[in-house]
Amino acid sequence: RGLVICACGATGRLAQSALMLKRIVERDVFDFVLTFAGVSTLDSVVVPALNRFIENVYVFDMQIWQALEESFGEDRHALNQSPVFLAFSKIHIGSDNVPHRVVEARLLAYSNLDDGRPWGLDIYRCLNAECQAPAYNIIFHPDGKQWFGQNWLKTKVKYHCLKCHTKQRHISCPDWIHPAKTQNFGRVWYPWPLTEAQQREIGII
Repeated sequence: RGLVICACGATGRLAQSALMLKRIVERDVFDFVLTFAGVSTLDSVVVPALNRFIENVYVFDMQIWQALEESFGEDRHALNQSPVFLAFSKIHIGSDNVPHRVVEARLLAYSNLDDGRPWGLDIYRCLNAECQAPAYNIIFHPDGKQWFGQNWLKTKVKYHCLKCHTKQRHISCPDWIHPAKTQNFGRVWYPWPLTEAQQREIGII
């Protein structure tokens, strides 16, 4: 049982909306809810990956998160167009050997420094508390040693804010951001919506 919402903007982007979608899964109305969390979504770009996701779930019987990683995670154009929000349930075997239904909500995103999305975070803001400029007013670059392969998230980032001219260096990837299990570089996932502490870590006050 799944619900796919082909929308953008507030539907998967705002915390209140994301929590409501997660609540639908928690109440066991659906096993998963998928929607998009970008500013805009082009059907012609995301539908091919969406078709593969549905095929992975219902034809190949993949686990829901794996199905997403092997559809949108393998399609750079679709993921570059919009991050994907997925609330899904899975069965976890506890220490008492009793299965429990667990619900998670995650965002799968594409890290693109050139487009102002470090670690897939287009909501990143200038760390200067008096500035708070959004990511599209910031120029990002890798800083220091560049890592590749499975260790690519170890690469640090530096930025120059075009609004307040602050320069920051040696910015490490937050520990709540994880590399997606795909064969391609730049795919990440993190819990969604972010907590207040996580938001502060990326400049949102």
